[in-house]
Amino acid sequence: MAVAKKKTAAKRGPKPGAKRTAKKSVARKTPAKKTTAKKAPAKKAAAKKAPGRPRAAATVTASAVNTAVVSAAKKLDKAEADLVKAQAKLDAAVAKKATAKTKVATVKSAAAKRALDTATAQEKAAKEAVAKLKQTVKAAKFDHKVAEIEAQAEELKAKVELKAAEFEMSLAAKQEEDLAKEIAKFESKWRQARVRKDAKKLKVFRAKEEAKSKAAARKIKAKVKSLAKKEAAKQKPGPKKRGRRPGPGRPPKAKAAAAS
Repeated sequence: MAVAKKKTAAKRGPKPGAKRTAKKSVARKTPAKKTTAKKAPAKKAAAKKAPGRPRAAATVTASAVNTAVVSAAKKLDKAEADLVKAQAKLDAAVAKKATAKTKVATVKSAAAKRALDTATAQEKAAKEAVAKLKQTVKAAKFDHKVAEIEAQAEELKAKVELKAAEFEMSLAAKQEEDLAKEIAKFESKWRQARVRKDAKKLKVFRAKEEAKSKAAARKIKAKVKSLAKKEAAKQKPGPKKRGRRPGPGRPPKAKAAAAS
């Protein structure tokens, strides 16, 4: 019976170790996948332009989720390692109890009985420790699974945020293109209307200036004509002067005539 118990304990021992190895690979692969999934979109977003806040928020959320998964994986690793140690102690206690039973059956002394009682107590404590650690491992596995599920949900959310940011950028680019087209259309219409208005204003201005010019030309022409008349009047010969009878105011001439 002692040998049978020992074999049973030996079978129970490797199980946590085997599960531990399988879980380790899962726990370590999961964060690696998250990191790779985050890095690729980040490069894609940076290549376009300014992604803005959505991409930054998505990166922060993803890193927080990765931290949660890694933390849960570490707790699970520790719980499984503690279980392996506790199982090894239980195996040793079972083996010790089997040896003590064999000795009691052979020797039947008080010391042998006390050794059996001690081994039995140690086995009981070891079993309780193993049972408690199994519950801890179970809880840690549950927490790790929840963290992985939450990581997947947050990853999907981050992808949505990233796609929304990219779509927002495409909308902004389209907005600029459409605005440029509308401005070009408005500018073309405005210029055509302005050309027509300016043509009318130019016509009125030209008419006013031509009227002023004609009026000034008439004034200049009249002035030139007046000057020409004056000049012509100066060039004509004047009429012969007629002699005047001497008046009472010229007596010397009369005296001169008498003397002769």
